[in-house]
Amino acid sequence: MGAAANEMQGFQAIVSGGDTGVRGVRAAVSDLRGPSTIPASKVVLYREDYMYVSTPSDDNGMRGWVPDALVPDVDPFVGEKRNAFPFDVPAGELRAIWVDVHVPSGTRPGSYRGSLEVTGDGGFSASLPIELEVFDFELPSTPSYATAFGLAWNGTCEGHFGEAWCGGDDAAFDRLRQLYGKAGLDNRLTLSAVVGAPVPGSGGDLDFSRYDQVYGPLLDGTADTRLKGAALSAVQVWQRDPQAEDYAAWARHFKSKGWFGKLFDYTCDEPPLTCAWSDIKPRQDRVHRGDPGMLSLVTTTVAHLKENGLYQSTNIIVPVVNFVEGKSGEYAGDQSADYRQAQRDGKTTWIYSSCMSHGCGNTVTGEYGGDPDLQGWPSLVIDHTALRNRAMPWVAYNYGFTGELYWDSVYAFASKSDPWRDQYEFTGHGDGTLFYPGRPDRIGGSTHIPVESIRLKEVRDGIQDYEYLSILDAFDRADAQKVAKKLFAHAWSAGDITPEQLLQTRREVAQKISANLKKSGGKIPSSPLRPEGGGFGTAADAASGCSVSGSALGVGALLVAGSWLASRRRKPRLR
Repeated sequence: MGAAANEMQGFQAIVSGGDTGVRGVRAAVSDLRGPSTIPASKVVLYREDYMYVSTPSDDNGMRGWVPDALVPDVDPFVGEKRNAFPFDVPAGELRAIWVDVHVPSGTRPGSYRGSLEVTGDGGFSASLPIELEVFDFELPSTPSYATAFGLAWNGTCEGHFGEAWCGGDDAAFDRLRQLYGKAGLDNRLTLSAVVGAPVPGSGGDLDFSRYDQVYGPLLDGTADTRLKGAALSAVQVWQRDPQAEDYAAWARHFKSKGWFGKLFDYTCDEPPLTCAWSDIKPRQDRVHRGDPGMLSLVTTTVAHLKENGLYQSTNIIVPVVNFVEGKSGEYAGDQSADYRQAQRDGKTTWIYSSCMSHGCGNTVTGEYGGDPDLQGWPSLVIDHTALRNRAMPWVAYNYGFTGELYWDSVYAFASKSDPWRDQYEFTGHGDGTLFYPGRPDRIGGSTHIPVESIRLKEVRDGIQDYEYLSILDAFDRADAQKVAKKLFAHAWSAGDITPEQLLQTRREVAQKISANLKKSGGKIPSSPLRPEGGGFGTAADAASGCSVSGSALGVGALLVAGSWLASRRRKPRLR
């Protein structure tokens, strides 16, 4: 593997039951030693849990048991031992361990070595060497790529306690929202709807005391996160029927806290599906009477806003990826010129994926109902490839978008009786759900926590890829654009490239950054994507690349795949 300082990188170990099976599988990782030390405490081990897919999300989906949930050995939120280990592997079957490495801030560049030790009953053991190249630059804890992912207000308590308000326990409600917010930040993601309980009050007389206590650390970057200093990049107004004077109160409070640049009003989603076009301007007028600087977000196209007289009053424009470069029909060809012009007009442009990436069936009507050619679009469903889960930040960079929106992260917590076994929504497995409810009766321990998914890790990795591109962009925009466009020639190119091509391109970008850092004395210039610039580089020579290898040992063979991207297509044989 290769990673910058303050970056997260994961790989998986595949354990085979061989001819007789392996019982009592356990794993431990050593420190990684090189020019300095990456302690084992910076590595989280998980057991991969599986979702059974009987009907694929579309013709490109997988069928059978697909790995997704990541049950931690010792969870990274409260530090409790969970029931990931030991586990058994029946004869002729496979199980997987996910290894997540955080390269600490300030880690010196060079080659680091350690090992993953896997043991089982009856003398089964394997020592698997790990080699990691740490590049000579560092990623910020809060990405330059903005994200605004949903977190249904009732989802967390429904998933953990079976009731929307945690049975009236405000402390439990708030603790879950905090933990999910931290889990997002640990994966470089902002859950912009993390605020669950509406701010009380009306007529501009609002009480933010509970809000500040629960969510202030997430906004300030003082929460206890794996990425020190990580902060929410966006948060939406959350109040019942806010009027102009209420928006004014939100603006005053957020300005007093230094958070105002993160605040937006989610004015309408996919009009005319969820609101009439005629409803939008009165809502925006209330927002802007409250404070002219408050941002109004609408998920639609530039063309539709202009057709309905809403272009001037909309501040954040978010089209679905299928309308940015369609394969046929009204949106065929590259439409990004409209959004680049919107940025020149002072607007923010983000992008999103929806059920259109796998076909919405009859669940959505109108132009949002699906796409005739589903191959290769960015997608966050369980049975699509990891490349498609990771693709959106690359597409966003290529088409000039600076952030990403996603409609929900826990939708199945409230809509399904057991989201560990069923997350099928809008004809897609996992559409709107990126977590699993980590209840003690399910994962062990004594406290409730979020359980991350492999898809969430792929979203994280895509955001880190974008950070690489943004750093190279600060040095040489034309070079960065050339490299990214070569890999993702189209918005749907995730179906055409290989994992090896993506990882090689990523390493190429890292090498270009290193070369530019040597010329600049370790300084990263400011740029539109990174206005703060930075002094992240140490301009040291890069060391050798990473290899993670293994061999078949005894009756139960164990091997390691250095890249999850390359191995997700494997379909383990499970009972």
